[in-house]
Formats: sequence, C-alpha cells, structure tokens
Amino acid sequence: MRSARRVAALVTSVRNLGNGLGRVDLEGDSIGHDVEMGRFAMVEAPGREDCVLLRPYSYFLAPSLHRIAFLVKEVGKGTHALLAARPGTRVVVLGPFGNTFPLIEGEVWAVAGGVGAAPFGLAARRATRVLFGARTASEAGFAEALRETGLAVELATDDGSAGLHGRVTDLLAQRLSAGSPPDALFACGPTAMMAESARIAVRHGVRTWASLEANMGCGFGVCRGCAHRDAGGGWRCICVDGPVYDTALVFGEAARGS
Repeated sequence: MRSARRVAALVTSVRNLGNGLGRVDLEGDSIGHDVEMGRFAMVEAPGREDCVLLRPYSYFLAPSLHRIAFLVKEVGKGTHALLAARPGTRVVVLGPFGNTFPLIEGEVWAVAGGVGAAPFGLAARRATRVLFGARTASEAGFAEALRETGLAVELATDDGSAGLHGRVTDLLAQRLSAGSPPDALFACGPTAMMAESARIAVRHGVRTWASLEANMGCGFGVCRGCAHRDAGGGWRCICVDGPVYDTALVFGEAARGS
C-alpha cells in the first residue's frame, strides 16, 4: 500500500450542486500527489470536535499537484460541516488510500449512481462514456459536474424527469444491445446497481470492475469497519484490499467477463 500523507489543506471553494450535493475544492502542499481514479482520502469534518473519525471521500479531480476536489452529498454532520466550510477553512486530509481502476487498452464505459460519480472525474482521458443514474432530475447535480470535466454523460432518472425514464442499468442494457460494446466497464454506486451492471455486462462479454462504498474509521485496515465478505466467503477490508475489485471477486461467477 502506498504511504498516505497528512496534509493541512485550505478550502478554496464550495459549489452548491443542489439538493444537498456539492463540490469542495482544496489546496495544500503536494495534496494531489499520487492521486488516481479509484483512490480516496480520509477527511476531517472542519469545526466539529464531536466528529472524531475522519470521513472517506473518493478523489474527484486533482487539477495540479497542490489542488484536489471532492464531490460531497450531505448525509450527516460530517458532510454538512464540509459543505458549509468557507474559503480559507483549514481541513486535514489524509491520503491517498486504496487501489485504482486498471489501465485498459481500448474503450471504457463507466456506470455511476449518486455519489458514485466521484471517482470518474479523473476518467476524462480513460472513459469514453459515463452512464449516470439518479432518482430525479433535481438529484442529478453530479452528472453536470462530470460533464464539466469533458466527459460524455448520459442520464437516467427513476421518475423520467430527465434522460431515460428508468434505472441506469436499463440505460446500460439498452446501449450494450445497440452494438459495439466497450472493452471494459467501470462502476461505482449502490451495491445492487453495480452487481446488476456486472451481470448485464457479462452477457455482452464485457469485463467489469467496481469501486465499493463503505463507512470506515481508519483507512488502514485496523478498525475493520469496512470489512465485507467476498464471493468466496472470505473477508476483505475495502480500505486496503480495494476499493476497486474485479466484480467476479465480489459478486461471483455470474459477474465474470471474458
């Protein structure tokens, strides 16, 4: 595992993306070093002494060696504190942690749901298409954040208020059936969505990797808060063994591609 660094960063901007979603940009000494698609950082909740544990966030962008950005969804007091931070607020960032999505020769698609969009901001030079799912158009702010990186993003909403009326897995099945499947599929979001995406992809001979999401307290595999059982019945810590896995390893043979 690469050595994580502790950086005292400063918030440079917080952008409201609607419905409790936001983009947080920070700067700090070499904070963008070794940042790649799939890796994550452990970040403090600024100004909240009652939030003892750091929170995990996937890197969204690393525009330079000294700048990074996260996509954040407000789900509690820790995420609220980060989204409420003003420019100049000091935030401790520990990272990077985890492995990365593999380098693929050929075409790559990505499937994302909700905050699962975050890893794919770094995919602008590696993925040719991103399929993004949300419950409704008002919760699709992360799709626009992805588009701003130069990615081609297609949207599906459960209520049909934007893009395809249906789930993002319906959109994936539709696009794969139209022909010319990609050489690989990357996924991040709700577990059920990733598993179904892998099952759909394998029927078209497309190998899939997924970035798993989990609550975690340390990032070093010590607290075991992110331990999960793999398809073979063994236990793995997402923070040190992942977060990116071949889907056959975590979802079983039904998700194994060619």
